[in-house]
Amino acid sequence: MEYEKALAYFQNLYIVAAADQQLSKEETNFLVEVAQIMGISSEQSTQIMTNRQDLDFIIPETEQERNIQLEDIITMMIIDRKIHEREYNLCLKFAEKIGHDRKSFEQIMFNVVRGN
Repeated sequence: MEYEKALAYFQNLYIVAAADQQLSKEETNFLVEVAQIMGISSEQSTQIMTNRQDLDFIIPETEQERNIQLEDIITMMIIDRKIHEREYNLCLKFAEKIGHDRKSFEQIMFNVVRGN
């Protein structure tokens, strides 16, 4: 994955992780793992996290990338076993931006939850 796409991917995950104003241990671990896998430096990830109030979702180019990110964003939402309203609404917003309605989003969320 090219570096700019990796940064956008990380940013999208972080937006959901930070929605409740605190990062759980599970959310932090997932973000660190993603950053390491994608070759994102700690400086770059810190820069993204420092500017959280200015962040918005970056929509991936391909349908496959969009759907993979949606599943990972949902994973981020449920990773601490607490679904906060703001996290849910952000995930739904991302889903709608990539062409899903609430019903299809909830079906995808159900499938992700069953897989975890």
